[in-house]
Amino acid sequence: MYTMIAEGGFSSVRKVGGFTLIEVLVTLVIVSVGLLGLIGLMLRGLQTSTDSVLRSIAIEQAYDMADRMRTNMAGVQAGNYDAVSGTTSCSTLNAAASSGTATVGAPSSAPTCSSFCASSSCSVANAMSYDACSWHAANYNVLPLGAGAVCKSSVAGANWFTIFVSWDETKSGATNRTFMLRFEP
Repeated sequence: MYTMIAEGGFSSVRKVGGFTLIEVLVTLVIVSVGLLGLIGLMLRGLQTSTDSVLRSIAIEQAYDMADRMRTNMAGVQAGNYDAVSGTTSCSTLNAAASSGTATVGAPSSAPTCSSFCASSSCSVANAMSYDACSWHAANYNVLPLGAGAVCKSSVAGANWFTIFVSWDETKSGATNRTFMLRFEP
């Protein structure tokens, strides 16, 4: 569209235009790339929060076993908790703990726990068996491929334990993760 302007004896022709198709397409591409980046950022944030939740559950499970051991000090002193391991031996776990590569192998299914302490006369050994079984079952049920182990220190004269809780984090690109808690009851 052209507009004629005549003022003071001069006439001029001015071109009135809008956006061209190329400008619209370039804008559309830039906005699309920005939206894809935003979606990727949101998905990464969601994955990170899932990893954080799993790590929090593993920490809670480790402290749960520490509390169980503190409750049953007679069982700890009798050596009942010295090697509460699942599918991985304590010697393997203690050796790998120093390098930070310890991983407890996951069981093929959740353990079935009988009522070890259904009566009021529960022995120290039965209390430990119940603690171990229910703790292993909880690890398996609340964490993906969750597994745990409790190992007494292999250092002579030491009275501290390491609690290992492992889980699968392959959805975030990692392999297995393990939380280790060292404590003295």
